[in-house]
Amino acid sequence: MPVKTEIGQLHGASFRIDVPQNNWNHNLVMYYHGYESKPRVFAEVEGQPRPPSRILQQILNRGYAVAESGYSAGGWAVEYAFKETEELREYFNKRYGKPKETLVMGHSMGGLLTVMTLEQRPENYAGGLALCGVLAPTDLVMQRAFANRVAFDAFFPGVLPEVDHIPSTFMMNDVPVITNVQKALDAKPDSAALIRSLADIHTNRGLADVLVFNTFVIEDLRLKTGGNPFDNRNLIYTGTTDDYTLNTQVKRYAADPRAVRYMSSFYTPMGALKRKLLAVHTTYDPLVPAATAAYYDEATRRSGVGDLFVQKYVNRDGHCNITADQTGEVFDELTRWIDKSQRPQPGLLAETPAEAAEPHPPTPLKSPPEPQPKSPPKNVGRPQ
Repeated sequence: MPVKTEIGQLHGASFRIDVPQNNWNHNLVMYYHGYESKPRVFAEVEGQPRPPSRILQQILNRGYAVAESGYSAGGWAVEYAFKETEELREYFNKRYGKPKETLVMGHSMGGLLTVMTLEQRPENYAGGLALCGVLAPTDLVMQRAFANRVAFDAFFPGVLPEVDHIPSTFMMNDVPVITNVQKALDAKPDSAALIRSLADIHTNRGLADVLVFNTFVIEDLRLKTGGNPFDNRNLIYTGTTDDYTLNTQVKRYAADPRAVRYMSSFYTPMGALKRKLLAVHTTYDPLVPAATAAYYDEATRRSGVGDLFVQKYVNRDGHCNITADQTGEVFDELTRWIDKSQRPQPGLLAETPAEAAEPHPPTPLKSPPEPQPKSPPKNVGRPQ
C-alpha cells in the first residue's frame, strides 16, 4: 500500500504523518506510542522514510491516514504527549484538510493517553482503541511497581541500586544487569518464589526483566515529579509465601505530596467517556496486568457510561503481544461500532494459526517502533 510520508518537527517534537496515496478515505488516526527512554525521532534512511510499522500498516491498508508524535520528552511523557499530539492533530487539519472522522489509538502508556484524550478532548474524536493500555491511575500502577521493587530489596539487598540513589546512567533494558538479577533470584529459590508471588510473574527471568525496567521508571518519575512520588508506609503486603517476614523486613518510604499530585494529574482515568473505547489486553502481562482494565470497566459503569467501553483479550503471554493482524481485526470492530452501531462482543479475540506463529512484539511499555536496520532490544517480560 503506497503512502505519502511527511517527517518533521513541531514545537520540539519529531512527528510522522502517513497518508495513503490511492485510497485515503479522508479519515485520520492519531497514534500514541508507549514508554521509551528517550524522545522518538523519526528519520530517513538514504533520503527515504522507513516503511510504517506492521501495526500501523494495518490502519493505512484500511484507507486511514496516521499521524504520530515522537514527544519532546522520553520516559513517562504523558504531560508532553497529550499536548503535542493535539498540536499535531491541528497541524494535520491545516495542512491536509479536516478529516471526516478522527480516531485515537495507542499502546501501553499510549493506551492511557488514548483514554485521557477521549475523556478530555471528546469533541475532536469519534472513538478510540487502547492496546495493552495502562487503564488505571498512574499512581496505582506505579505504586505497585515500586512496592514490588523494594520488596525485592528486602530479600536481595545490594543487587540493584537503592530506589533513592539510582544513577543517571542506569538503563531500562541492560542485559548484563538483568542477567545478574536473574542469577541472584536463581540462587535463592524460596525468596525468589516470594517475590514472584507478590508481582504475579511466572519466571525468574521475567521478574528480572520487569524489576530492571521498573527501576528505570522509578528514577524517571522521581525526576519528572521533582521529588519522591512513592509511599509504602501504610501498605500491608499480602498474598506472598511469607507475608510476615516481608512486612517486617521491607524498607518504608514517605512520598512528597507535590510529586504525588503530579503523578495523579498525568493521569487518573475517571471513566467519564463520551466516545466509544475498545481495549485489548493479553491474558498474562507481567508489566501491566490485565486486571488494570477491570478498574476502567468499573469506572465507566460508575459514571453511567459502561455501554461506551468494551474489553477484549487475546490468549497470549507478554506485554503488548497482540499481532498486527489482530490489531487490524479489532480496528475493524471499532469502526463498525462507530459507523454502524455494531457494538463488539467483550471477551476472547481468536487468532488464526498464522497469527499464533508470529513473533513477540517489542519492549514493554513501548509500542512497535519504526523498523530499524538492526534487531530491536530484547523483550522485557518475554516468556522464557
